[in-house]
Amino acid sequence: MVRPSSLLEIKPCSAYQLDEWLAGVPDGPTPQTQWYLAVTGYGQANVAARLGGNRLVVHRVDVRSRHIRLDDNPSLSAAYIDALRAECVGLWRRRMIEGTWVIAEGAVYDMFDEQRIVVDELPPMRRYWVAIDYGTANQFSAILYGLGANDRLYAVNEWSPNS
Repeated sequence: MVRPSSLLEIKPCSAYQLDEWLAGVPDGPTPQTQWYLAVTGYGQANVAARLGGNRLVVHRVDVRSRHIRLDDNPSLSAAYIDALRAECVGLWRRRMIEGTWVIAEGAVYDMFDEQRIVVDELPPMRRYWVAIDYGTANQFSAILYGLGANDRLYAVNEWSPNS
């Protein structure tokens, strides 16, 4: 099977949006198309619109990478920026303050920071526990937790057989 080289997105629109579509892809569909490109890995998309029912307009959208941080907006006051900095943590800080593309969909723990939480080596453990989900409706899983000599709790290992 040969993978196509680009994505095709077709949008319906009314004659009232004619001027917007003649100038390019309007602001509404652009982020959605960029998201499709990011998720699928395609480098470009053709976005088509049927204008007023009988006219077809097609525009090419390429992957854009613009790193824009909150500080780059000259219309925001320093007090407002400081307030947002204090409020946003985790993935929202990376997304809203630092301007990094972070997928938030499905993020259960939006403050999860891999740099702070994942360790390369475990310290000696003082005590162990096993948490078990015996899986009457879903797959069985077990996690081995350990209390380190530094009084921190670690997920040491996990086990979940293929179902």
